[in-house]
Amino acid sequence: MRITRLTARHFRNLLPLELLIDAQTLLFVGGNGQGKTNLLEALYVSATGRSFRHSSPKELLAFGSAQATLSATVQKREVRHDVEVVITPHHKSVMVDSRHLRLASKLLELVNVVAFFPDDLRVVKGAPEERRRLLDRAVANYRPDFVTAAMAYAKVLKSRNVLLKERRADRTLLRVYDEQLVSYASVIHACRLDGLAALAPLATEAFADIMPDAGPLVVGLDSGVPQHEGEAFAEALRRGLNENLVRDLARGTTSLGPHRADLEMLMGGQDARIFASQGQQRAVVLALKLAEVRALTAKLAGPPVLLLDDISSELDARHTEMLFAAISKVGSQVWVSTTGAAPLPVLGAVARYDVAQGRVTRGA
Repeated sequence: MRITRLTARHFRNLLPLELLIDAQTLLFVGGNGQGKTNLLEALYVSATGRSFRHSSPKELLAFGSAQATLSATVQKREVRHDVEVVITPHHKSVMVDSRHLRLASKLLELVNVVAFFPDDLRVVKGAPEERRRLLDRAVANYRPDFVTAAMAYAKVLKSRNVLLKERRADRTLLRVYDEQLVSYASVIHACRLDGLAALAPLATEAFADIMPDAGPLVVGLDSGVPQHEGEAFAEALRRGLNENLVRDLARGTTSLGPHRADLEMLMGGQDARIFASQGQQRAVVLALKLAEVRALTAKLAGPPVLLLDDISSELDARHTEMLFAAISKVGSQVWVSTTGAAPLPVLGAVARYDVAQGRVTRGA
C-alpha cells in the first residue's frame, strides 16, 4: 500500500500544498512548531477520518477558515482510490472515488496506517485509556466492525451516564441501555481479544530482541468486566451492570465495561506499569508497535503505511536503528518527521521535504 498524492487546504497551520509522491520513505525536516506533525495528521485524517490528537473538527481548521479540504490518492494491490475529506467546524464528510461514505470507519477497509507518536512512549505508565487506545488503533485497522461498535457503545454509554445523574432515573430505560451496551461491548471485547492474540506473541518476540536480559514480555487484557469462572463476557457484563446499579446511580457514572479495560504488561514476571524503567518502557512500546506492523502485514497480505512523528527526539540511536531495520523488512511506505538534529538510518529511495512556518517544499 502506498500514498501517491496528498493535498491540504486550510488545514491547521499548513499553507496549501500538493505532494506528488514517488518515494518509499518521506522525510519531513523542520524545527518545532513548524507544521511537521500537522502534515502527518493531515494524512492520518485522510486515512481514518479522524485525528490522532482527538481534536474536534473546528480545531483542525486554519485560523479564520470555515472549511478545510484534504485529499489523498491510495494505491492498494494495483488499484487506485481517491479519498477526500471535507472538514467544517462541526462535521467531517468523507468521499471515496467521488462517492460519499456514510461511515468514516469504512475508510479502514481501504487505507491502513500504523502511527508512532511521542505520546506512545508514555503508554506503559500512563492512564489505562492510553493503553486501550494503543490496542484499539491496531484492531481498527482490520476490523471495521470494531470501530462501528465502539462508536455506538460510546453514544449509549453517554446516554446512560446522563440518565444515571437524574434524581429519579427511569429504570426501564436504563435496562434498554444496558442491553445495548452488552451488545456493542461484546463486539468490542471479541475484537480486542482477536487483536491481542495476534499482537502478544509478536510483541514478546520483539521485546526479546530489544532487551533480552529484561525477561519475557507477556501482554494480556483486563476486560473491565469481572467474570465468574465459566461465565461468558456478555453474561458477566449484564450481571455486573445490574449488581452495580445502586453504586452507579450514586456516582452518576457507569462503573464497568470495555471503557474500563486495560492492557496488562508483565516484564520478567513484574508489572511493567509499575516497575519498568524509562528505557524498558520505550522497549515495551517499540515491541508493541513492531508487533502491530508485522501482524497487520500478515492479516492484510501487505504492509500498512507507517507514520513516525518526531522520532529522533523520542528514541535513542539504538532503538531508532532497530525500528528502521524492522520497517525495512516489511516494506512499508514510511512518512517520518524529524528536527534533523540526528541522522536517521533510513534505507531505499528517500524524498526529503523541508517544513517551515507551514510551508512544505521538496528538498535536495
